[in-house]
Amino acid sequence: MQKRRALVRLLVPLFLFMGLACGPCNLLSGEVPTPPHPMVVSTEAAGQLESRIRQNLSGEPGQQFILRMTDAEVTSLVATELAKYDESPVTEPQIWFTKGKIYATGCLVNVLPIEADFFIVAAPHIQDGKVTVEIEEFSAGLLPVPDSVLETISQSVNETVEDLQLEVEVTALEILEGEIIVKGVRK
Repeated sequence: MQKRRALVRLLVPLFLFMGLACGPCNLLSGEVPTPPHPMVVSTEAAGQLESRIRQNLSGEPGQQFILRMTDAEVTSLVATELAKYDESPVTEPQIWFTKGKIYATGCLVNVLPIEADFFIVAAPHIQDGKVTVEIEEFSAGLLPVPDSVLETISQSVNETVEDLQLEVEVTALEILEGEIIVKGVRK
């Protein structure tokens, strides 16, 4: 239940700002980046990642952990979580890791008067033992989201990420091609 609230708290401001920035117009059908390889959503991959997250983060205080997540696993987990909502604001999510950044695409539905493809480029960092995320680029169709809105979205994302990082100190974060590795210690 807490995870669901955190996800909603993350997505609602994100799409509200997009709606304010874009408004209902015909310019919402621009091209978006695509993953380097096709990603098939798999409930099995989502379940395996969820299990690995629980296993890595449920150790004794002082215990180190290394959590490896592939882009296919993260895409599957996000897609299966979003599918639990009757009117999910995002369909067809695709998330991939490359060049030290996180890329995400999908289709906004139930937010604006029309459906719109979007993409996000984010750079995660470690600050005071926690993962923080800076949204570097966010676009819905042909319309980029203004920098002031990106800062607000980044803040909302970081508040949600902070809520999800209970009882851990992150010591390293590395983004490889198709994979993200998070290292840390249980508190």
